Amino acid sequence: MKKTIVLLLLLSSVFFTHVQAQEITVVSNIWPPYVDDSLPDGGLAMKIVKTAFKRVGYTANVRIEKWEKALAGSKMGVYDVVGAVWKSDSRKKKLIYSQPYLKNNIVFVANANSKFEYNKLSDLHGLLVGILTDYAYDEKFIKDPRILKFKANRLTQNLIAVQNGQLDLAVADKRLALYELKHFIGGNQKNFRFLANNLTTRNLYIAAPKANKESQTIIKKFNQGLAAIRKDGTYQKILDSYTF
Repeated sequence: MKKTIVLLLLLSSVFFTHVQAQEITVVSNIWPPYVDDSLPDGGLAMKIVKTAFKRVGYTANVRIEKWEKALAGSKMGVYDVVGAVWKSDSRKKKLIYSQPYLKNNIVFVANANSKFEYNKLSDLHGLLVGILTDYAYDEKFIKDPRILKFKANRLTQNLIAVQNGQLDLAVADKRLALYELKHFIGGNQKNFRFLANNLTTRNLYIAAPKANKESQTIIKKFNQGLAAIRKDGTYQKILDSYTF
């Protein structure tokens, strides 16, 4: 009799866990080393996001789209979550943000022969600086008309232009720059250097559409899962497993 009761309790537990598990769609664009199907576990950011959600009973199914479609669809509620996003005033009108789960150091990459050093925005006046399309950079930097900006879709384009002397600097997330220098620039990495001072440091979040009634719950659960994996060391193990 006791064995039967124990078995029924176990079966009930399994069934309850199954019905409680929820699948959500997490959308992002390709952004190595943070989001990329060719990388282990889909990239650093997606590994953290999926692990945090799993801890609180969610299965996060990642969908890759072009950034414009990913962001627009998320704002309209087509997707449950946008998986890797920075805050901006315009985005906050439509999206609810989580606690930050990574920090992005936004650095300057210069030609190794350049003697330039950055201390303040006015140091950039008159320089031609490569940036990426649709990045939410520091607003003072973007709005300063005396900083000449060249937009590209891929960081590699800007790095090659820096190497060839066509750009004075490229602005980039440091992990992305290290990744692209390693995988696409190859033996020419010695031709570049990172300036000592960053442009800024940005927090990376997930965000859910205000248009969806479940978004507050999803964000709350993610924050709980993130706190749990930070506390037990899982988060740090994930960071340590990605080297560039």
